Amino acid sequence: MKVGIILTPDDRSKAYLQKLLNHKIFLDEIIFMNDRREDNYYSNQIITNSLDYGFDISESISTTLLRNKLSFKEFDFININHPELIKYIKNCSVDYFLFTGGGILKKEILQSGPKFIHFHPGIVPQYRGSTCFYYGIINDDTCGVTAFIMDEKLDTGNIIFQKIFPKPNHMFIDEVYDSYIRSETLIEVLKKNLLIKNHIKQDEKQGETYFIIHPVLKHIAILNCIKK
Repeated sequence: MKVGIILTPDDRSKAYLQKLLNHKIFLDEIIFMNDRREDNYYSNQIITNSLDYGFDISESISTTLLRNKLSFKEFDFININHPELIKYIKNCSVDYFLFTGGGILKKEILQSGPKFIHFHPGIVPQYRGSTCFYYGIINDDTCGVTAFIMDEKLDTGNIIFQKIFPKPNHMFIDEVYDSYIRSETLIEVLKKNLLIKNHIKQDEKQGETYFIIHPVLKHIAILNCIKK
């Protein structure tokens, strides 16, 4: 079984790549969609917080790849459905690609050969959709991650693994904690060889689909994390 990853220049990809290296897990294929965007500014507090969770949010994907002398294929766009990317993937002898972002997968890339794995920040089917970790904090006082095989619908693919985390005790949920819980779940899936286990089919009629959380609800969730 061969596993690859499709990276983008964002915090989630940073956590995924650095955690893989920290655990000495080397993948069979690395693709980097890189539009040469300027990296975000991070305060010392955010950087320290990320280091506490096992990755350095201030280190770029390019720096990590080059510093560790990793072989990778680079594209100058961020579009998971781009024809050049699909053509390349069709010629890869990879069984699974770890998805980090770049859009919603359409039919052509889903039929390109490999299966695509998403680490969704919510326990499905109860939490499908966007910013689900905030809704989990409000409703359950926890955060959850589901690893599943992606299909054409929203968060309805066959479940590989699910893991529940305690809510954070800080406010850097978007910047750090979201990437942390997803990357920790990724490592557990690979270390336990869960890709070759039987996967659970979802009942699409069950559960809820959430949309980007309202700023007031988001503020309530953050207060729930940092209150003494």
